[in-house]
Amino acid sequence: MSEKLDVRKLPGTRIVDAAVGQGYFPVITRLGGSELLMAYRGGAAHMGLGGRLDVGRSLDGGLTWSTPATVADSERDDRNPALGMAPDGTIVLAYHWQGSYDEEGAWKPELGRADTRVVCSADGGHSWVDDALIDYAPINGASPFGKIITAAGVMHMLIYGGGSTMCEAGEGTVRVGPASTPTYILRSTDNGRSWGDPTLVALGLNESDVAVLPDGRWLFVARSEERAEQALYSCVSEDGGYTWRLVGRVTDAKEHPPDLTVLPNGWLLLVFGRRHPPFGVEGLISRDGGMTWDDRRLVLDDTLPGGDIGYPSTARIDDGRLVTAYYTAGTPDRQWEMFRASDVACKVVSYDATSLIHHWNKTT
Repeated sequence: MSEKLDVRKLPGTRIVDAAVGQGYFPVITRLGGSELLMAYRGGAAHMGLGGRLDVGRSLDGGLTWSTPATVADSERDDRNPALGMAPDGTIVLAYHWQGSYDEEGAWKPELGRADTRVVCSADGGHSWVDDALIDYAPINGASPFGKIITAAGVMHMLIYGGGSTMCEAGEGTVRVGPASTPTYILRSTDNGRSWGDPTLVALGLNESDVAVLPDGRWLFVARSEERAEQALYSCVSEDGGYTWRLVGRVTDAKEHPPDLTVLPNGWLLLVFGRRHPPFGVEGLISRDGGMTWDDRRLVLDDTLPGGDIGYPSTARIDDGRLVTAYYTAGTPDRQWEMFRASDVACKVVSYDATSLIHHWNKTT
């Protein structure tokens, strides 16, 4: 493999902490111009009944961030946000409402107390209303994930687990490995107020992202559920996300979950957590819509302490800059503090897409 391109060394790259002491599972969305909103987890560690969802705001393209403001903080573990802007400007936050803890707060997954909720903001994320169970009952209990995108005026949300019989798995259904966890696309035509029209994308894949490519195809990338592997696989759709075919495996084991961004020149950027030494956040470039990936890798961070890291989320802002958020947790001696928030932070790398493309062309 050729030498990696270090994004930190590109002209104009800036790295900041968006939140300290919290910031698990960040999801970023652009509100317009250089204004960004990001949802992330606070109140507990990777797991914990005290988990809540906060948002932070940047008015300068990710260089500075506001103090966290709480959106969801219930008697359950509020976790796993998905975030996006509706065609009418409504900000929609969907999340997993996890109640499978006993009276002492110990994790008891066998209790099966899980629901899915949606909350909305009509003023750019300053205030939130209508926090309620998702109105599409067959998917209740599944976990939303990542960026909610809009295509042709319709919102599309990725969601995994939950009702595995919601859509029939046919002969052409994509299956990877043990093939038990389903991932769906759920759609909204009324700015996130109601959801339906589900599509089963794949079985055996979870924690995903999707990008609409310049030629109209859709690319879906997701983590394999097999714990010994947990690599990224990709699928492609030529009918707006209703039918899918498997393209293949993209990353090595323990490199996940994915974040997809179409660059100004039409290339595709895939960023993911590297959950094996050296721990960090890396990226790949595709020049053909995700059918193949260049061998060379990008590095956004290679200094993280262990495997409880990553979950990148990227926004492309109007001035051509890219803003990638991710989290770090734990220490080299205590890498997996699942029930204790230790040295947690949400970090943001701001870098120039034109510079990235220029330096990539110079060295490949």
